[in-house]
Amino acid sequence: MKKIYLIALTIFALALTACGAASTPTAIPTIVLDAAKPATASNSVSASAEVVPAQSVQLSFPLTGVVKNVEVTAGDTVTAGQTLITLDATILEARVKEAEANLTAAQSQVKYLRRIGTDQEHLDSAQADVDRAQASLDSARATLAQATLTAPINGTIASVNISAAETVVPGQLVVILGNLSQFQIETTDLSERDIPNVQVGQSARVFVQALNQDFTGKVVDVARFSTTVGGDVVYKVTIELDEQPQGLRWGMTADVKIQTGN
Repeated sequence: MKKIYLIALTIFALALTACGAASTPTAIPTIVLDAAKPATASNSVSASAEVVPAQSVQLSFPLTGVVKNVEVTAGDTVTAGQTLITLDATILEARVKEAEANLTAAQSQVKYLRRIGTDQEHLDSAQADVDRAQASLDSARATLAQATLTAPINGTIASVNISAAETVVPGQLVVILGNLSQFQIETTDLSERDIPNVQVGQSARVFVQALNQDFTGKVVDVARFSTTVGGDVVYKVTIELDEQPQGLRWGMTADVKIQTGN
């Protein structure tokens, strides 16, 4: 009996020892993290770009009509005021003649009333008819003038997108014209993340791939409104070159790096 009692005490003591060991928490290793280092701010931004004339226009008619004559082709050199395309103006010319006849009749009526000494009220009414006829004539002449597309600047025709006998509608692009005596660079994919750092007057380096040459310039314009290219929001930045290199052509691709100084 004593032997059994001693065995029980031994088992109880071992159990207490095990419980005491289990209650001691295991030490958790301390992990030391490096303090975050601020990112180094870049002092430049880069973008793809293209060569464009410093002065170019896209031309269209403000009215619907049938093309009568196309007097230029791509590559032609033109001067400001030169006729490029004309529409069939038969109906418009008839309206001008009708308006001229109405004005002449209204003016004759005023002269007649003055000659017979009519009262002022009738004279004022007749003069109002003259004013309305003159306004109608001015409008008819203005519409007739819109049937002739002229060059607003000196330059070279880049493209003509209409032919004789075709119908043109208002706003339809028919001619692209540019002055090839001076080129500039326009970015095509400058990110919205970079645009806050770009300002007019900043210096830039331009690498024209076709010429395999670097050129210098400066930012002369930063677009206020964005465009979307491939789902990305981008802004156009215009760079004026310090010199006009030989061999530069409209549409050549380029890479630019703008020194932001940040």
